Amino acid sequence: MASQSKVTISFFASGFCEAHEKVVNPKKGFGKISFYAVWALIEVPNLGYMLFDTGYSHHFEKATQRFPGKLYRIATPVKLKTEESAVEILKRKGIHHTEIKYILVSHFHADHIAGLKDFPSAKIICSKVAFLQTQQLQGIKAVLKGILHQLIPEDILQRINFIEDLSEETHQNNYGLTEYKWNLIPNLKFLLLPGHAKGMLGFHFANEYTNLLFATDAAWDTDCFNKGIMPLKIVKIFIDSWDELNDTSEKLKAMKNDSPSLEIAFTHCPKTLQLITHAF
Repeated sequence: MASQSKVTISFFASGFCEAHEKVVNPKKGFGKISFYAVWALIEVPNLGYMLFDTGYSHHFEKATQRFPGKLYRIATPVKLKTEESAVEILKRKGIHHTEIKYILVSHFHADHIAGLKDFPSAKIICSKVAFLQTQQLQGIKAVLKGILHQLIPEDILQRINFIEDLSEETHQNNYGLTEYKWNLIPNLKFLLLPGHAKGMLGFHFANEYTNLLFATDAAWDTDCFNKGIMPLKIVKIFIDSWDELNDTSEKLKAMKNDSPSLEIAFTHCPKTLQLITHAF
């Protein structure tokens, strides 16, 4: 059962892909780095369990067996043990997949949604523009934007909910980022973080003990973010908008500068793995 007194958030990682570190930091060499697929379990009083993303699962392998999906596997070789999938991690915690009421999708790249089909009873929440893109792009055009349709549940239209519709409070914060407040979840706001992917979401969780902004793929590495180092420009191939990526980064830096206690974490940064050791 979820806590009856407060919202709690726990982080986990389900698999990783490998890439050259120079892609993340053009000032580095050609060593390999691991992009861990971090996701969050959110326990909400009187509501139950929800996930923020799912990481990788065995569905990724099935979805990338044939062209054009196979291009995705070649570009981002994935390593995942069966016991590392979100559904298996939760099972060991005593949480059955049917207990997951909602899955909040930051964006529809495979490393964030590969486990969706493991939770067939969960409602799916995302931004309207993110979902619309999955419906508009097909074939290789979809793959080049990180979308594998085989990972999206067949009954998605019956399960989809848009954060814009659920939010009781929607506004631009002082830094120009759109915030969504769903009153069922105290102390948590969802943020629209454009640039990396169409309609990408993150969340800001703040209480008397925690001030955490999980900015998903707004950057890949905390040190690069702090130093203003952008990825190698070859990633423009699948980045939704390079200009918006820069703009979002600058807005997040302004938030951080004005709030020294704010911790900003990114899905794939190695430092984010430290969040897995404790719950918030």
